[in-house]
Amino acid sequence: MRQQTHIPYLKALLLSAVSLGSLTGLASTAFAQDASAEQDETRKMQTVTVTTRNRAESIQDVPLAITALDEEALDSKSIASLEDIARFTSGFSFENFSGGFGTPVIRGQSQTRVTALESNVSTFFDGIYIPRSWAIDVGTSAMSRIEVVKGPQSARYGRNAFAGAINYIPRKAELGMDGPSGSIFTTIGSDERFDMGFSAAMPLSDRVAIGASLVHSDYDGSWENAHPYADLDLNPGTSGNLGGWDNESASFTLAAEPIDGLTIDAGYFNFDISREMGANTQYAETAYQMNCGATRYYAESLLCGELPSPPGDVAVDPRAYSVQSNTDIYRFRAGYDLTDDIEISYMFGHIEGEVDIANMTMPDPTDCGGTCTFQNAPIGGIKYDSHEVKLDYSGDSFRAAFGLFYSEGTDDYLFDNVGVPDLSDDYQYSLPDAPETSGFTLSDATTETEVSSIFAEAQYSLPNGLTRIGAEVRYSETDLTATNNTSGLVLNETFDVITPRFTLEHDLTGDTLIYASAARGAKAGGFNPTAVAEEYRVFDEEFNWTYELGAKNVFMDGRLVLNGAFFYTDWTNLQLNSPDPSSPDPDAVTITLNLGDATVIGVEADAAFYATENLSFDGTFSHADGTYSDGTIDARFRRTPAPCDDIICDSSGDVGGNEIERTPQTQASLGVQWENDLQAWGASYYVRGDVTWQSEFYATSANLATIPARTLLGARAALQWENLDLSVWVKNLTDEEYVSNAYVVLIPFGNTYQTFYGPRRSFGVTAKYTF
Repeated sequence: MRQQTHIPYLKALLLSAVSLGSLTGLASTAFAQDASAEQDETRKMQTVTVTTRNRAESIQDVPLAITALDEEALDSKSIASLEDIARFTSGFSFENFSGGFGTPVIRGQSQTRVTALESNVSTFFDGIYIPRSWAIDVGTSAMSRIEVVKGPQSARYGRNAFAGAINYIPRKAELGMDGPSGSIFTTIGSDERFDMGFSAAMPLSDRVAIGASLVHSDYDGSWENAHPYADLDLNPGTSGNLGGWDNESASFTLAAEPIDGLTIDAGYFNFDISREMGANTQYAETAYQMNCGATRYYAESLLCGELPSPPGDVAVDPRAYSVQSNTDIYRFRAGYDLTDDIEISYMFGHIEGEVDIANMTMPDPTDCGGTCTFQNAPIGGIKYDSHEVKLDYSGDSFRAAFGLFYSEGTDDYLFDNVGVPDLSDDYQYSLPDAPETSGFTLSDATTETEVSSIFAEAQYSLPNGLTRIGAEVRYSETDLTATNNTSGLVLNETFDVITPRFTLEHDLTGDTLIYASAARGAKAGGFNPTAVAEEYRVFDEEFNWTYELGAKNVFMDGRLVLNGAFFYTDWTNLQLNSPDPSSPDPDAVTITLNLGDATVIGVEADAAFYATENLSFDGTFSHADGTYSDGTIDARFRRTPAPCDDIICDSSGDVGGNEIERTPQTQASLGVQWENDLQAWGASYYVRGDVTWQSEFYATSANLATIPARTLLGARAALQWENLDLSVWVKNLTDEEYVSNAYVVLIPFGNTYQTFYGPRRSFGVTAKYTF
């Protein structure tokens, strides 16, 4: 058991933060001295406009750590999913787990329970909360911008913005357009990649504009499936290669100003997702595949060291499939200017969707020994409505807002274990159509959620005009009712929480903003309907206090943008998996209990630099040291018979001093771009290369098995005319075979490690016409 201390590290960070103002001032002077007359001829970095604080402002003016990827960045970096976004965002990682339980992680605050209904990071679509993880990876093809806000945002965003928030901003109709605008694109690539789509908007009058988009993307996947029946055309299923998809999205938007001062913004968005199972392998104790830990059933019970690299061949039963979902999002916002400084607004959101997932859980999918076992989870759907009324005041030295929020919704969640016969020439059914099935239900529940909130914020500028003090606060009451559809048990609980945020910011120079903040994050509690004793049927909220010091800088007459932040997070009341303490059965079903605390301390930096008229660089770096506090118990490791042998891990389940699992401590990216004009062709071009790296990280809280570090390369070259863009791109240039993530099931009758592999090399050509 490793014991760690953060005291020297914390002192170093605090000393660095105290010196931040003087350092940035010295840096500004140094850069000014180094700059030559060539500055006037070089390009300036264009900062991104964000709406993180519900108003349009430069990212450099917001006292928050934000990564915002606009359309240009999404295209040039070949970003198509949350996995890609994580590669280029400091302090952010994303575990896909082949779709069903996608887990975004911000600043090392990993979600300890993969199957939890609630995430540690809130995801929004144009301000509308997406309540379940299977619905959050909607793609980037019709997006105007994607914002990742780091640090607890519970005061502003509310529900479960515990470690931060993601907000998709789609392309949509806007008032003030001179005429129709939009784009049409198509992509042809390796492994049968084919995309096509359009996004357009047009004014109908000075007061009305409409927009629409339609995107289709089809892909066979980058991993060859070694299963003998891989080419079965099952629906749903995984046909041909592994990791493919057949996705579609559509939208219709409206912007209107029916009378002076009244603006309306409305939209409908649909996402039809069909993803195949990605490449994965299971390692099982019962298959004698472990290498450490206590000996149980004549075999070692745990894995130590790096999880094995992908084997030469990966086989997945073609009846397995990843996310099959259809999600509708409706959004309506109306705002009215009562005066030049006061606006009252109302926003309505409705999200509704269905999902079906089937992941195989067998060490050898080509020979199941007669019965192949699948985990169907989650199966079900969501239906939520939300309403927000807000009053905003914007004065010269004082800004304020006050609002009310209400949301209600229903979530149906089914988790089945299904057993079907081996595939054969005579037995080739898709899983939902299989005539012979066996198995059992792990969970069948309906959860009704009702959230009522009142929130306020204020910001005051001191008379010097350089310093601002801000405060936000939200009081939320969450009423949960869970019905066990198998037993009929109904559980109800109301959770009340207050989440404040305090900010002090100062303009050190006209181009340097420094800030300090303290914010509280909260994540909802929930239920354990299978717990024997009533006292264990409810688990409480998680909380954190995060303290942050940061700076945002523009140097060298706009050629260099350099932003950074130091943070410390005190995380309490962790929700951890545990066997039921009240059950007489040592093999009891796992429940959730609040069993410990943790701390996270770290640093983030983002930079963009035009070195010359043609050459530019951009990069990110982050390090988050997350550690469980002394006395924190992961009770899965003390089940009977215990997998720990008191040598490699503690059979009491004490994980104090260990690193938080399933999130890399260190991440970095570097992009280099050369651009120039081709005057003879009346065009311009750019060539870009990207390298992203992340450190190894642990698969469990015991810190035994590790997901190895990885380095990925990408490149893109584009030829651009006024309206036409032709580009050639490649992702995972060196065809790296790597373990992307893993989840571990620790149970007395056989531990398993489900290991997933990242996409292999893919390449393609994209043509885009903009009008």
